[in-house]
This record gives sequence, structure tokens and C-alpha cells, in this order.
Amino acid sequence: MKKDAIGKTEAKGHGKRRPEKLNVGMLRLLILGWLLPMVLLGAVVFYIVTDRLDQQTKETIEESADTAVDMCAMRLMASVQASRNASYIPDIKDSWKNYQIDHNAQKLYDGVYNFISQNYKYDENFLSTMVYFPELEQVYYIYSSIADADYDSVRFFREHAREAAAELSERIDTKIGFLCVEDHLYMVRNIVDKNFQTFATIVMELDKKVIFQSMKGIGWYEDSCVFMDGECVDRGSGKALLAIDKTDLSKSAGSLYCEQDGYAFVCSQSRLEGHELQYVVLLDYEAIHYERTSMLFMIVLALLFTIPLALMIFAFLYRNVNAPVRRLIDSAHEIEEGNFGYQIESRENSEEFEYLTRAFNSMSDRLKNQFEQIYLEELALKDADIKALQSQINPHFLNNTLEIINWEARMGGNSKVSSMIEALSTMLEATLNRKRQPMITLAEELEYVDAYCHIIKQRFEEKLQFEKQVEERLLDVEVPRPIIQPIIENAVEHGLGGKQGKIGIRIFLNGEDMNIEVINDGVLTEKDRKRIDMLLDGTQEPERSVSLGICNVNKRLKIIYGSESGLTIDCDSEGRTVSRLVFKLDKTGEQ
Repeated sequence: MKKDAIGKTEAKGHGKRRPEKLNVGMLRLLILGWLLPMVLLGAVVFYIVTDRLDQQTKETIEESADTAVDMCAMRLMASVQASRNASYIPDIKDSWKNYQIDHNAQKLYDGVYNFISQNYKYDENFLSTMVYFPELEQVYYIYSSIADADYDSVRFFREHAREAAAELSERIDTKIGFLCVEDHLYMVRNIVDKNFQTFATIVMELDKKVIFQSMKGIGWYEDSCVFMDGECVDRGSGKALLAIDKTDLSKSAGSLYCEQDGYAFVCSQSRLEGHELQYVVLLDYEAIHYERTSMLFMIVLALLFTIPLALMIFAFLYRNVNAPVRRLIDSAHEIEEGNFGYQIESRENSEEFEYLTRAFNSMSDRLKNQFEQIYLEELALKDADIKALQSQINPHFLNNTLEIINWEARMGGNSKVSSMIEALSTMLEATLNRKRQPMITLAEELEYVDAYCHIIKQRFEEKLQFEKQVEERLLDVEVPRPIIQPIIENAVEHGLGGKQGKIGIRIFLNGEDMNIEVINDGVLTEKDRKRIDMLLDGTQEPERSVSLGICNVNKRLKIIYGSESGLTIDCDSEGRTVSRLVFKLDKTGEQ
């Protein structure tokens, strides 16, 4: 079949010109696309990209500013945390206590020096660290071994900043204080005893190049300055301060990035230990606009050449790729609808899709043959399963019937015995199925049901009543045999349990679904519901013949009509037990 399908396809394409490769057609269209620029569309794109680029530039600057400020805040917080070691680690406190006892100045010096050397000498955030005791003139210090620092920073503190630091320490209590003297930025903290009395002060000169170095990572950075509580603590090169004096930044309130009077700024704020920090970064205004203009020029130039090229590529792909793929998809839908063996007419312009067409036709033909074979095998398997299930019908009720007939014979009621024998004959005919008919009309199935009900009524007499409602148009519909009698037997044995009650049979059509309902007055407990669910879904093997009967009915319906069909047992609004058989009416004819 494969060779025949491919041969037919090749025969249809015989005599046509050889289709060209996709890359050859695409190359030809690419060359032509460069000759047809679209000026109008380029102008529209120019306007759109200009607005987008301005917004993107602003977002980029603001995002990089936020990142830089966060990094500055992290370094400042790390410095604050490091300064707390002087209070939390008791080295300085112990050294001072020992000094008060033995007045050994050398031991005091060694203890303080060792502590600040171990904790701060290699910390890149500090240029120098000084500790002094208000009761002593001595200043204990170290300067950083990794930063650009020397003894001059200590000398400057002694000569110009100590008094200001002492005044600040009296105001800050246990808080952190910041002191800016000329171009030096100090962090001041008091060291207190357990009664929160200040006995020493630690002053740490911050390395502004390290603390605020992340500001240089902001796009188009030119200069920056930092204010703390309104006082400038880092003036940078001075360009930012000079530009601020010439520009009213209050006009840009509410916006981090602003452009005024030929300057571009980005401003941000953060808080640290109760102090307000403001960062003002001067950006290269000309570079921003130059880069923006350059990028726009490149974008517009690219658009002028790319847009017509894209349109032509779109047309080419639509004709040579999309259309063939669409035909393949439509053909696949034909296969999904059951039209196995469907063939596509070869009319492709490329070798690739022509090969796919031939392969699809070949696979479709093979699928048809395989499906037909599988279908025949499934029919044989279903027929074998149905016969195997039908053979499992338990004749338990026949024993009861024979006991009743024997009892009636002894009583001498010949007419009753005769009617029961006729009913028994009908039931035996339904059970043995001598004609090997898996499907019978609903009318014939109801004859078997009537025979069974007649026998059961003789057994229970007036304690059991039967009612039957059947749509007459359904009497000629074919149904599997037998499917109603096992459900009625289950209702008699389990639903009523031999007590007085009524069993109703309703057969009606709901859309395309055939509905057969057997209703009894029995009460379905939660335990019964769980047991029935386990029987019907196969998780529990039936222990009695009646249970085996309803399991067989459920399995047979699912085999014949599919997994959506089958038996359910539930309660209605009046508390009665309803056994419901549901299957598609339109599939009966197919079976």
C-alpha cells in the first residue's frame, strides 16, 4: 500500500517543473526586499521608538540609581553594625575596668589597640578608628591597612574634629551620630557600661570613596553629592553642587529623574538610624541625548530596510510554508474524523513539503490498513468478552423457583404451577440463548423481565408490587441480553430483602441517552454505597451471584457502548434506591 500511495503521488506530480528549495526562494525575496523601503512606516516607528526610548532611558537611570542607593545603604549599615562591636564585645569595657583598678596605662593601651586593630584595621569602609576616654587625654587609634590612609587622618581628627565629636557624643546618648568636618565624614558612637553611662567614645572616619562608590555605576554618571540631614557630607568633584545651585530641583518633586536648564539629575533618598540621606547624581546630559539620537537613527535606518523585507518574507512564508502546513492540518483533521486513508493532492513548491506530502499520504494509507485490522481484532475480542460475561450468569434464582414450584405442586394449584412453569421456560430461554444473539429488542428483554417478575411475585405474594413505565417508541431498540433482570434481582434481594415494598421500572430517552431505571423502596446506607462503588469500579470482587450479575451488566455496557456508559446506584429525592443504566442510543445500530 505504501508503494502504491507514493506512486500515485509521484504520478500526479509528473510533468511539472522541479520545485525549488526554500532557501533559494527566501534569498531571492531578501534581495528584492532591500529595494522597497517604506518611509511612512519608518516615520511612525520613529515616533513610537522615540517615546519608548525616553521612557526606557528614564527607567534604566532610576533602576540603576535605586540599586546604587541600596548598595550605599548596605555599606553604611554594615559600618553601623561594625561600630556596635565596641559596645557588644567587652574588650574595651574590661580594659577600662582594669585600668580603674591598677591604673596601668600600657595594659589599657594594649587592650584598646588590639580590639580596634582586630575589628577595624582591615575593614575597607573605615579610613581610621579612634577611641578616647573623656577622663583621659590619650586617643587610641588605628588607620586602615587596605585603604588610602595614614597618620594624617588621625592628626586631622585630633586638631580639628575631636572637640566637635565630643560635643556630638554628649547629645546622641546611645545612638549613632554623623559628623562632617571639612571633607572628612565621621561616625560617632558612645560606649556605655551596664548602667548606660558613657565611659568612652569611638569615632570612625568613613571612606567615602568606598561607601559611595556604587553611585558611579549609575548610567551616564558625571558627578554626585550626598546630603545627610540637609548637610552635604560628600561633594564629589563639585560639579553636582554647582549644577544644583543653578537649577531648581523642587520643580521635579515626585520624580527621581529630571532634566532642567540643560542638566540631567537623578535624586534618591534613604534613611539610616534616624538620619535622612539624599543622593543627587549629575548625569552627562549631552551623552544621554547623543546616545538617544544615535540609537534612534540606527533603529530608523534598520526599519527602513527591515520592514519591507519582513513583509515580503511574511508573504513568502505564508504561501510556501503556512499554506502547505494548513493543508497538512486539514488533512490531519480528516484523519481525526475517521476518514482514514485520506490523500493530499501534491501541489507544493518546495522539495521539503513535497516530501512531507508523500510521507503523509503513505502514513494515512498504512493507518487505514492497520485500523481496519485492529477494528476486526477488537470486534472479535469484545464478542469473546461479552460471551464470557454472559456465561457467568448465576442460576441461583432458578433454585428458589423450583422450590416454589415444588411447594405449589404439593398444594395442588395446577394453574399457578402452569404459569410459573411458563415463566420459568421464558427465563431459561433468556439464560441459555440458544440462538447466540448478543442483542435483542427491548420488547423481548421486557418479556424476560415480566417472566422473572411473575415468578418473584409468587414467592413474595402481595408483599411485592411491580410498576412499569416504558416509552413505546423504544420497544424496537436493540439492547444487550439480559441487562434489566439482574438489576431487578439485585433490588429484590438487597434493596427490599424480602420485605414488603414496590419496585418500579422506567425506560425513557434523554437526548441521545437510553435510560433504564429500577426503583425500589429500600434504603441505601453509606456502607452499601461504598460497597457498590467498589464492586462497579472493579476494586472488590463480588461474593454473591446477585453482585456478580450487576457487575456483569456494568462491564458489558462499557465494553459495547464505551466508558461513559454503565450502571450507577444512588438515592433519589424521596430516599428510594435508584439503579440506572445509561448508554448511547445511536450506538445500538452500530453494534
